[in-house]
Parts: sequence; C-alpha cells; structure tokens
Amino acid sequence: MKVYLSKAIRIKGKEWSIACDSTNSKYYSLVFYSHAHSDHIPRKLPATDIISSLETKSLLKNFTSNFSEGRFFEDYKIGETSFKQQSAGHIIGSTALKIKSSEGTLIYTGDVSIRNKGFIEPFKPDKCDTLIIESTFGLSQYEFPKYEQVIKETQESIAENLDNNTPVVLMGYALGKAQMLYHAFSHLSENVILHGANYKINSLLKSEGIKGAVDCVSYQHAKEKGLMEKEGNWILFAPLKSGRDDFYSYLRNKFGAVLYAFSGWCISSNYKYRMNVDYSVPISDHADFSELIEICESCNPDRIYTIYGSNIAFAAELRRRGFNANPLSKQTLLDSYF
Repeated sequence: MKVYLSKAIRIKGKEWSIACDSTNSKYYSLVFYSHAHSDHIPRKLPATDIISSLETKSLLKNFTSNFSEGRFFEDYKIGETSFKQQSAGHIIGSTALKIKSSEGTLIYTGDVSIRNKGFIEPFKPDKCDTLIIESTFGLSQYEFPKYEQVIKETQESIAENLDNNTPVVLMGYALGKAQMLYHAFSHLSENVILHGANYKINSLLKSEGIKGAVDCVSYQHAKEKGLMEKEGNWILFAPLKSGRDDFYSYLRNKFGAVLYAFSGWCISSNYKYRMNVDYSVPISDHADFSELIEICESCNPDRIYTIYGSNIAFAAELRRRGFNANPLSKQTLLDSYF
C-alpha cells in the first residue's frame, strides 16, 4: 500500500485507491469520511462511493450540497480487500477505518479518543501493519486529568453557582463537545437553554434520531418569554468564544452569568485569562499524549504515519520509542509495502 498526501490523505492498493477526510470536491473513486466536523468534509460531496457511519451520513445530508449524488456504504469490499469501520470515540458518528488486504492491515484513525465519555464508544486499538494517527495533542505537556474526576468537580462547581442563583454558560463546539456537555451537565438545571448554533445541531440530531440531543429551549425562545429574567438558575450551552465577545459580555452584565470554557487547550495555565472566562475545564474529544502513545503501542504497527497538529514532533517521539514513524505532509511521499 502507498500512503501519501495530495489534497487529501490517500491510501493506494494494487487495485484500488481511497481518499480519507478530503475537504475538496474533487472526484475520487472511493472516499471515507471519519466524522462530520467541517475540517474533515467538503461543502460539496463528490458523486462517488462514500464510506461513513450512519450518523455521519445523516449529518452530511444537512451539511453538504448534492448529497443525493453520493452512494453511501457502512462496509465496502474490492476484490479481497475489505474496508470496515469501528468507533473512533471522537464525536457522534466518528469512525476509524480498517483496511485488510493481501498487502496487509492498515488503520486510519481520523480524530480519535480511547477515553470513556459515557455515551460514545471509545476507539479500541487493534494490531495492524500500518497506523495513520492524528497528533493534535502529540506533545508531552498535553496530559489531561482523569475525565470522571474533572466532570465530578465541574458538576459540583456548576451546582454551587446554580444554588446561589447564578446562571452559568457552558461553552463548547456545537457538534462534538456540546453533546459531551449535555450528557454531563444538563441534568443540573430544569432550565436548559441552547444558543442558536447549538439549538440548530440539537434539532438536527433529534430529527435524524441520533443519540446525543437534549431537551431544551432555544435562546431566542427564552429571551422572548423572559425566562432568563424570571429564573436565575439556568444553564446556557453555547459555542466556545472569548468572554470578551459582545454576546457573552451582555450575559455577564445583564444576568451576572459565569462562563465555563471546555477545551483540551485548557491544559495551558493561561488559557482562562486569554479567553477571559471564569472557569476553564480541560476536557477534549481527542486523545491526549499518553493515550496516543497507548494506541500506538497497542496497535504495534510496522509503520506509523502521523497527521494533524504536532505531527512532526510526535513522529520524532515515536521514533525515540523505537517505532518506524514519519509525519505525513505535502512535502513527503511515503510508501508502505507489505
């Protein structure tokens, strides 16, 4: 198999070729979309065979044009080569792709997490010959605290604010992080409000029957009905932005709301001050450094390609640990033959 980068992550066998997480609409004979984040999908789908989970397919229907021109598959086979998905543990519907052929076994993780977050099945590493792995948090300083402990401590903090009639704003990306936050914190208040972007995704999940939605009212509805003035113990789930943003400044000044930011980057000690928030909580839908190492050790591949984030530094660290690892970039053409 060949692995290379040419407007998409390309994997080429003797009789087939597949493009993974291509953000352009160029025609490929076969494509794989690991999940529906905007940096992993095109605005216009190529009219070709597409491998994705059912959840990602449903989201793509709403996020892309010419959806009907794509032909979707959960599993795929070309001759003796099989293409099978497994949960990547990243966000709703995220999957990794395992390719098995006479040339060997390759796993493409996309974005990945092996942490148990309560409602998304984590990625389960398996032995392979070649591993393509993300390295968003591929530096040793990115070690996240135990997920369960962080959630427990944050629940206590939020509950204390609500008990004092102080409303809270929980900020995270509308697809992915938001569903983690709903699962962990929405039960703490009877007054659950969603910002427009969150409400749109939440309505989409409900309409498509996808797990992860929450019962709520929209911010617009809450504002029109005066709910936020009547009730002091509301939770607003909203996108992650700086607390200096006009909308968040308004919520602080008008209602005395406190802001919680949720991100893996919160591991940095100055993140709270850079974002001008009251609380910064280091939880992520990506694997941290130790978890990335654990995936590599469990897969124990003959060759590793690192992608995204700190791919050069992470590849160097893997080589130091005895792996045959290289960063995948536009400047390199890396061949892997079995």
